[in-house]
Amino acid sequence: MIVKNEEKDIERALSWGKGIVAEQIVVDTGSTDRTVEIAEQMGAKVYYFQWIDDFAAAKNFAIEKANYEWIVFLDADEYFLPEDARKLLYYVRSLHETKFQAMLTGRVNVDNQGNVMAINTQCRVFRNLPKLRYKRRIHEFLTSLDGRPMQMADAVEELSMYHTGYGEMESQKKSGRNLKLILEELKENPDDFEMWGYLGQEYECMGEWDEADKAYRKGLNLIPESEKSSYDVSTSITALRLLEVQIYRPNPQLDSIMEAYQLATEGWPQEADYDYILGKHFAACGNFQDGEKHLRRALDLLEKYGTTAKAMLLSGEIRRAYELLAICCYNNSDMAGCVKYTTLLLKEDPYLMNTVMILIGAFHRDEETMRKGKAGAVEVASFLGKSFYDFQTLKDRLFVLKAAMAAGYPELIQVMREMFTPEELVAVDRALGKG
Repeated sequence: MIVKNEEKDIERALSWGKGIVAEQIVVDTGSTDRTVEIAEQMGAKVYYFQWIDDFAAAKNFAIEKANYEWIVFLDADEYFLPEDARKLLYYVRSLHETKFQAMLTGRVNVDNQGNVMAINTQCRVFRNLPKLRYKRRIHEFLTSLDGRPMQMADAVEELSMYHTGYGEMESQKKSGRNLKLILEELKENPDDFEMWGYLGQEYECMGEWDEADKAYRKGLNLIPESEKSSYDVSTSITALRLLEVQIYRPNPQLDSIMEAYQLATEGWPQEADYDYILGKHFAACGNFQDGEKHLRRALDLLEKYGTTAKAMLLSGEIRRAYELLAICCYNNSDMAGCVKYTTLLLKEDPYLMNTVMILIGAFHRDEETMRKGKAGAVEVASFLGKSFYDFQTLKDRLFVLKAAMAAGYPELIQVMREMFTPEELVAVDRALGKG
């Protein structure tokens, strides 16, 4: 890894590989904190590289120091979980006698609270070959210097690393940290469509919406025909960013949104994220019919085409997608659909308060259930008890009671209260502020 002032992350960054890797190489580019000291204490080989505004140069310097056949190149805020680290060793051994030069894995981006923000695909595991090196001073990428395509094994579904600096990365972009290097790169390589996409990201984070729009369109127009069907951070995601600009800019215009959506889906019809962010937008605007349509389509595309280099946002927010779809169904008077999607979520985690509220609200709006009055509420309680909750426990009874109160379903509130002893009700009412 190359590092600078990573004392808060360096110990974890070096811990995951203990017992898995043969050596750990840390190249410091000018730390003024305890990064080097901690790395040396943990047994890493530490080297120094004079920073020259070139991430590829620093990474290639690090590769030159490696002594073994395979390399794992992560940042200091990235790591593998112990189980995946063991699987990584197995996969590397299984590839030893094959033609593969590198391995694709997943990368799970989490915020400072540990919430998954997005999931994407990365190539960070590769053979130590003289022809495999990084290119570009910023947003560097691994490539074969002989010009031939790299042979990469796909382990995305089996292996994932975690990236904990996602929130910080976005704030650094907002500060314009990378803008200078990107502009310098574009002076030398004005037809680099990937760099135009990265320039658009910088402008988007700065709130320069028109400049971001221009940069994304420039990048899309420069994509060679041979690359137009590929799904990665430079092609399909550039189209996603263009769509985001139309949605998130002040006073968004529907015509511009749909024009960008059409451009994206025509170019990359397997990408689920286009429909996901459009479905989210329509749902937020109260257009639940279109919200439901696009959210359903997004989930269908995810199921059909998977997550390898696709569906970065949707795969990271899958729970939110199902919840939004349930909300759309609810508002579209599709109670069966609402029950279907909330049930899927509650099977995974029965203590999602918003989700169970939506489910209870759907039952409350169901004409047949309401016609039965209290008997209908008894049926609802029975369904919840059989499917998700153990009403022998105070915790589950109290949880469903709170959800029924929040959903405004008086008959179910009455049914749930009858499950408590008088002594328990005194304590419950006191806890709920009624005593």
